[in-house]
Amino acid sequence: MIIHKSIIKELIKNMSVIIFSLSIILFMEKFVSLTKLFMGKGADLIDIFRIFIFIQPSLLLLSVPMAILISIFLTYGRMATDNEIIVLKSMGMTFLGISRAAFTVSIISFLALLFISLFLLPRSTRAFNHILHQTIVKKASLTMEAESFSDVFKGTVIFINKMPTQNTFNGIFVYRESEKAEDNPFVIVAEKGQMSSDPDEGLIKLSMKNGSIHSYKKDSSSEISFSEYDFILTTGIEASKDKKPDEIKTSKLWEGRKTNLSWAIELNRRLSLPFACLIFGLLAPSLSYKTGKIGRLGGFSISLAIIILYYLFLIMGKGLSKSGGLTPFMGSWIPNIFFSAIAAVFVYIAYIDKPLRKF
Repeated sequence: MIIHKSIIKELIKNMSVIIFSLSIILFMEKFVSLTKLFMGKGADLIDIFRIFIFIQPSLLLLSVPMAILISIFLTYGRMATDNEIIVLKSMGMTFLGISRAAFTVSIISFLALLFISLFLLPRSTRAFNHILHQTIVKKASLTMEAESFSDVFKGTVIFINKMPTQNTFNGIFVYRESEKAEDNPFVIVAEKGQMSSDPDEGLIKLSMKNGSIHSYKKDSSSEISFSEYDFILTTGIEASKDKKPDEIKTSKLWEGRKTNLSWAIELNRRLSLPFACLIFGLLAPSLSYKTGKIGRLGGFSISLAIIILYYLFLIMGKGLSKSGGLTPFMGSWIPNIFFSAIAAVFVYIAYIDKPLRKF
C-alpha cells in the first residue's frame, strides 16, 4: 500500500540520519582515548579509517535500537501533529494497520542486528584490536615527548628528559607495575636509550644504557646496575590466547557459558540487544498512538527518556551479574522484560481503540 511505503520511507530516512549521527558521536567518544596516538603524531589517515570501520559493529549494537525508537517517535509524532493519524483512523485503519510500517522496519533491523551481533562483532573486535596494536607498535616512538610522562604502554609509565632524535632518548625514567601478586613493582633509571619496534612480531623494545633497576618490597629494596638492558613494552592489547569475551566467537561462548561467567554475560548481551529492536518497534508506535499531538520535539524527549532508562537498567544488570547478584540471563534481559511488559500494555490499549470500519 502507498501509505505504508510512504511511512517506511520516512522511517528509513530518519533512521539513517540518526544512526550516522550516533555512530559519529560514539566513535568520537572512543577516539578521545586514542588522541595521544593519532592526533599530532603522524598517524596515517587510512589507519583511522580502518579503525572507524571495524569499530562500527560494536557501535551499531547501541545505535540501531536507539535509532528505531527515536525515528518511530519522530515519524508518528509528526503524523499526529499533521492530523494524519486521525485521517487514517477515520478511514477505518486499525492500530495494527497504522503501525505496520514500524513493525516491518523493526523486524528487519532485528534480523540485521542479530547477524551483526552474533557473527560480525567478534571478528570486527579482533580486527580492531589488531590494527590498534599494529599502529601503536609502528608509531611507538611517536608516543614519546621530551619532559613529559607517557602511559600508553600497559602497566608502564615512562618519562623522557631529552630527545636528540625521534628514536633516541636521554635521561630515562621507567616505572613498571607488578602484573602478578607475587611480583613487585620496579623503577628503571638510565642515562640514554633507543626505541625500536617490529610491527610484524608486535614487539616494542626500549634499549637502555648506563642505568640501574630499583625494586622494592614492603620492608626491603634492591638495586642492580647495568651497562645495557633491553626492556620489552606491551601495548595492552591482549594476546590471542587471552582474548576478551567480545573477541570470542559466539559458538565458543555458548560452549563455555556454564563455566565462565564473563562469557555467559557476553553471550546474553549479544542476544538481548538485538531484541530491543522488536520491543521498541512495538512500544514506540503504541505510545505515539495514544499520546496524540506531541510533535517531533515531544517524541524525541520521550524516546530519550526511554533510552536512558533502558541502558541504565542494562548497566545495572551487567554490574549485578558480574558481582553474582543476578544470573547472566537476568542481568542482560531485565531491561527487555521490563519494557516488553510496558509495550504489551500500550499495544493492548491502542489495539482496543478500534475505528468504526476495519480495512
